[in-house]
Amino acid sequence: MSSRVSYRNLSISAAVALAIAVPATFGFASETSLAATISSALPAMSSDDAHAAIIAEGPGEAVEAPVLALDPPAAPATEVAAVEDEAELDCIAKIVHHESANQPRAGQLAVAQLVMNRVESGRFADTICGVAHQPGQFFNTRAYNPRRDSATWKTAVEVSREAIAGHTADVVPGALFYHASYVAPPRFFRTRARAGVLGDHIFYR
Repeated sequence: MSSRVSYRNLSISAAVALAIAVPATFGFASETSLAATISSALPAMSSDDAHAAIIAEGPGEAVEAPVLALDPPAAPATEVAAVEDEAELDCIAKIVHHESANQPRAGQLAVAQLVMNRVESGRFADTICGVAHQPGQFFNTRAYNPRRDSATWKTAVEVSREAIAGHTADVVPGALFYHASYVAPPRFFRTRARAGVLGDHIFYR
C-alpha cells in the first residue's frame, strides 16, 4: 500500500510528491534517512501550512492532522460582549422591576417582552439600553438603582433573561405601549389598538 502526503501549498505538494517518487534502489539506509532527505527538500512550513496538512494512508482513509498551538492564543473575544450583555440585562431588569415588581410573573414578563418588541420593531432604538434610555418613554433608568440582593430584583432578572432569550410565547403579542389601568388613558392611546389587559397595565400595539 502506497502512502502520500499533501499540503495546501502547491510548491510543498510538488516537493513531497517528487521525494516520495524516488525509487528505493537509491540506497536509502532507512526510513529515517528518507524522511530526513524529504525534510531537507522542503521549505520551512508556516503555521498556516501546518494547520492545513492532511495525511492520507491508503485509499479513502484521510485523517486530519492534529492542530498544533503554533501561534499564541488570541485574547478571548467574548469578554467585551459579555460585559455589554450584562449592561443590557441590567437595563431591562430595571424597567421590569420599577414598572411591574408588584405584578404577577406574567405581568412582569409582558413588560419585558414589550421592551424586546420595541428593540425589534425598527421604530425605537435597536438596543435594550437604547430603548430604556429613550426620552419620554420610561422613567430615568440611569438614576434608578434598586437593591440587587432582593427577591424582587432576582425575579426581574430571571424574567428579563427569559424575554431576551425569546423562548416563551408572547404574553401580550405585539405590545409596544402600556399605561396603568387605574389612570385615564392619554389622548395618544385613544387611537391605538388594545393588545390586552394584564394586572395593573393595559397594553397597546
